[in-house]
Amino acid sequence: MNKALVVAALSLAAASHAAAQGLYKCKLDGKITYQSMPCAKGGEVIDVPPPPSAAQTKAAQTRAQEERARVEQLAVRNRAQREQRAKEEEAEAKAAAANKAPSKADCDKLRTRREELYGQRNDNRRNANLPAMAETQKAIDKLEADYTKAACGPLD
Repeated sequence: MNKALVVAALSLAAASHAAAQGLYKCKLDGKITYQSMPCAKGGEVIDVPPPPSAAQTKAAQTRAQEERARVEQLAVRNRAQREQRAKEEEAEAKAAAANKAPSKADCDKLRTRREELYGQRNDNRRNANLPAMAETQKAIDKLEADYTKAACGPLD
């Protein structure tokens, strides 16, 4: 029994010594090689840490999952903030466009179209085409409302 105990202790010692063995970095003729045995001339020992335990691996996996979840939450929150900012900027742009004074060309177009409609209405009156004259008058009224909304100035 003592013999079996000694053999078991020696095999454990040999196994732990083999696991604790370092890695050797050797230089020979300008070439670098790595080996498990000591170098013939010069070289250095590179300590290789033992692999992580099962508990350490599990803890690292748990931390990685938590980090992924946190990153996903941040991405969702950032996306929502970007979308909200875009909506606010769009609303500001619409408000600015609504408050923007019309260009002179826009007002000139409205004025020209108004003159054309008055001409059509007068032609319809001369031709006694009352339904067409009524439709033209509706178009004139709408155009004058647009002209007023556009703040193009007084109607002549």
